[in-house]
Amino acid sequence: WWNRDKLKKVKIAKLLDRDEKTIRNEIKKGLVKNLTTELEEIWVYSADLVQSKYEYYLKAKGPKLKIGNDYKLKEYIEKSIKEDKKSPEVIAKEIKKMKFKTKMCARTIRNNIYAGDIFDISKEDMLYKKKHKPKNKDRVVCDKVPEEKSIEHRPEEANQREIYGHWEGDLVIGKRKKGSVLFTLTERKTREEIIIKLPSKKAEEVAKALDKIEKIYKKDFKKKFKTITFDNGPEFRNWRSLEKSYDGRKKDSRTQVYYAHPYCSGERGSNENGNRLIRRFIPKGTDITLISEEFIKRIETWINNYPRAMFNYKSTNEILKELCA
Repeated sequence: WWNRDKLKKVKIAKLLDRDEKTIRNEIKKGLVKNLTTELEEIWVYSADLVQSKYEYYLKAKGPKLKIGNDYKLKEYIEKSIKEDKKSPEVIAKEIKKMKFKTKMCARTIRNNIYAGDIFDISKEDMLYKKKHKPKNKDRVVCDKVPEEKSIEHRPEEANQREIYGHWEGDLVIGKRKKGSVLFTLTERKTREEIIIKLPSKKAEEVAKALDKIEKIYKKDFKKKFKTITFDNGPEFRNWRSLEKSYDGRKKDSRTQVYYAHPYCSGERGSNENGNRLIRRFIPKGTDITLISEEFIKRIETWINNYPRAMFNYKSTNEILKELCA
């Protein structure tokens, strides 16, 4: 009626509390030709036409997504992803044990998110999809790394994740040119995570971080850290300083350091995945210098208490308790 009475689109938009562009698009979709009593053709808006188009496209869209009007479930999923940093797989496992009227698998949760049906969640809030790169058959060990320190010489028990005590290490960078970094260690069997803030990414700071850990575990350090696998970055190249105990009286190595092949980050996949979890809290480009030790400890604790599908949704800490039992 308002359009027929030639009311301005801006006025209609205000009356309906809608954007002016929305009103214009709606009118455009419903325009049909009519004949006046004087047999003159005019364009008029037909609400029936718009409704019939809507119903037609609704059928073509396919079945309605499962979440429907279960607003409590929507709010729970939104909080779990945006605040608790959980994956759809973990959320789906939790939903099974809770009294929601709707039950959903991880794939359905993702479909609802991608369709925009779970409030304020977008693809950017989700974990990155895994991209499997083809292995390079012609890979070689970096010239500055001795052959015996190649990952190819790492003990088989470490490769098979059979025994606790084999780790992968890396740095999480904040500002590229300056500022603090995070030194991360991930245990291959249990995915236990250790995160230490360093003032810079210099090689001596990495060695000091291992000294700090050795002082904590003392004589148990060698049992806990049997091997550590790094990439070929300059901050890890000085394997002698990384293997040497801070206690100069000890002649034997405190651990054995190995290096992945260049451009093969998948050989340290556990650590790479751990770093991705850290990035949920500390996005790329963040100045790590400004982040407190307390907050970093909270991230470490969160990762070690995070339920993992590979462990039948047990956390790393639960797995460690089972190993100690």
